[in-house]
Amino acid sequence: MRRSIMAGALALALGISACDDDPMGFACTADFRYGLSIRVLEGSGGPAAEGAVGIAVDGSYEETLTMIGPDALVGAGERPGTYDITVSKFGYMTWSAENITVTADECHVIPVSLDAVLIPVP
Repeated sequence: MRRSIMAGALALALGISACDDDPMGFACTADFRYGLSIRVLEGSGGPAAEGAVGIAVDGSYEETLTMIGPDALVGAGERPGTYDITVSKFGYMTWSAENITVTADECHVIPVSLDAVLIPVP
């Protein structure tokens, strides 16, 4: 009886960690991945994410990007799509990129990394 309970628990655990649509039971990782990673820099190359606001838009979906350090904004967490992105900061011209496509494999999004170089307003 104890062996059958342990076997059942193991089978349940393996089933939960496997991708549903893969008949071979390919195991996905539990980590969370951002589809967009924007390195925000000043024209001189220094970090400039502090005080910057990044927006990613995919059709009717809109997301404010999250700052994760002095030079990085991230977003589109586990969300594939085609994004138009803007990064703005007081005293700098707005940076933008259009039609940035985030794809996904069986388990996670495939991250796209971009550099947003902010140019001071003359």
